[in-house]
Amino acid sequence: MNLQTLHVASFRNLTDQSVDFGSGFNYLHGANGAGKTAILEAIHLLARGRSFRTSRASTMIQTDHPLLVVRGEVALESGQHQVMAMSKSRSGKTELKLNGVAEARASRLAKLLPVQTLLPDAAELVLGGPGRRRAFLDWGVFHVEPRFVDNARNYRRVLLQRNAWLKSLAGEDVGVGKDPWFEQLCTLGSALSEQRQAYLGELQSLFQNTLRKLSPAMTVRLEYEWGGLQGLSVAEKKLSESWPRDVKFGMTHRGPHRADLLFMTADQVAAETASRGQAKLISSAAILAQAELLYTHSNAKSLFLIDDFGAELDAEHWHHFLSTLLELECQVIATSTDPLDESQQWVKGLSSLQVFHVEHGNIARAH
Repeated sequence: MNLQTLHVASFRNLTDQSVDFGSGFNYLHGANGAGKTAILEAIHLLARGRSFRTSRASTMIQTDHPLLVVRGEVALESGQHQVMAMSKSRSGKTELKLNGVAEARASRLAKLLPVQTLLPDAAELVLGGPGRRRAFLDWGVFHVEPRFVDNARNYRRVLLQRNAWLKSLAGEDVGVGKDPWFEQLCTLGSALSEQRQAYLGELQSLFQNTLRKLSPAMTVRLEYEWGGLQGLSVAEKKLSESWPRDVKFGMTHRGPHRADLLFMTADQVAAETASRGQAKLISSAAILAQAELLYTHSNAKSLFLIDDFGAELDAEHWHHFLSTLLELECQVIATSTDPLDESQQWVKGLSSLQVFHVEHGNIARAH
């Protein structure tokens, strides 16, 4: 899969325009503030339904405009073409279209264009909070497990309903036996965690092999911290134990919404021992491994969005990363403040290269 054409209108500091990308490596260069990252953000918004910068729609829309529009034409591995479109108003109202027809589910668009990001803050996958790691894990499960979307949606629905019910108790302990959501939460939560664990089992060896390529001296393994609902019998036990606390605070403290993906070095969590550079290597290996696993499962190639190309890695590690990325033969859209040095060996080895210059929100082919 690759993004052939991107159209943006009223998006941040970009001019209204259409851009044709190549199926291989696309290199965007320009000064800071030229609009390079906004182009990546627009693609991410279209493919994943949200920005990687902000949750406020109004900050993405140009001043004096009521809404933004992003549209992309995607070429599938089958040779078919699909046109995805999204508009978002200042109030946050979102409208989606697929081939000109209204689409209710953002997951349909996400499935068509699997996007991976490598941003300057990539190390936060290891060093940051568990929410980011859950999102990383769920992206992978979503793309290889057809039942995951419905299961995750149903779990969130039941969780919200249970939390609302717990708040309505106002601290009154009516007994866990009267919890109307207990059985559904246990069943759905256990199934969701089992899907995550199964996916992680497949990702483990690919991740470790990729990390060895990037940094042979590093040894890291992946572990899933279940959040308490590990199998139906354990889920029932843990949720019962958590009942007094849930009633007191009016919220559910056990479940996959509290789970975590742990990067472990020996018996320690990498977040406690890794430098920022090491954390970025670990994160990069995990993202590359996800792309490889997706291709193995469905013959689908990810689109890599790389902001600040080459940042935070030294020359040796960057060479290993780039070699591994190019082996995947994925489409890449990368930004940099520096013009491309076409004398570099890795550039000469590219089968497909497009270079763009970004200035004052306008993107144009350099050659």
